[in-house]
Amino acid sequence: MGIVTSFQNILDNIFLPLFEVTVDPESHPQLHIFLKQVVGLNLVDDESKPERRPTKHMPTPAQWTNIFNPAFLYYVYYCYANLYTLNKLRESKGMTTIRFRPHAGEAGDVDHLASTFLTCQNIGHGINLRKSPVLQYLYYLSQIGLAMSPLSNNSLFLDYHRNPLPIFFLRGLNVSLSTDDPLQIHLTKEPRCFKILVLLQTTPLTSIK
Repeated sequence: MGIVTSFQNILDNIFLPLFEVTVDPESHPQLHIFLKQVVGLNLVDDESKPERRPTKHMPTPAQWTNIFNPAFLYYVYYCYANLYTLNKLRESKGMTTIRFRPHAGEAGDVDHLASTFLTCQNIGHGINLRKSPVLQYLYYLSQIGLAMSPLSNNSLFLDYHRNPLPIFFLRGLNVSLSTDDPLQIHLTKEPRCFKILVLLQTTPLTSIK
């Protein structure tokens, strides 16, 4: 849209104020107070859009000036790298830290889940882990959190009754039920705690052997 001139502009808009307020809380007093309540950084977009796989020949963020959006893995790496450095600085000053928790694995390439396995402590969705038993096992071993949203998935990518949340839960993956736009995406009037019980009951324990 011509609002920014490079991908570096996006990174600067997000992270420069965070570094500034960490070094000197008085530089942005309201942001300093706000960050005490912030626990995570998310990335949200349509993962199903076609994209080029990143390679060692990809331009740096400052050189990324073309009209095409960088790939998911590119976004993940640079957000992770900046957030990791920021968190180390905040830790050294006794400040709260921010977890990297992007939407990942709702659609698109399974490589998205490989990149978040290497960089994240938890993610949103992760339903495409059903396509990769190896990655699913790695997520189980590492207990990377999956905030899953069956109602949202039902509206966009995967039928409600085919959602892998019950399977993941019974296999011991670290799953939780996410609202994900509850005012837009809803199915019944019952509380969500009831819905997850109904969902889990759709897969008998005897079928997970």
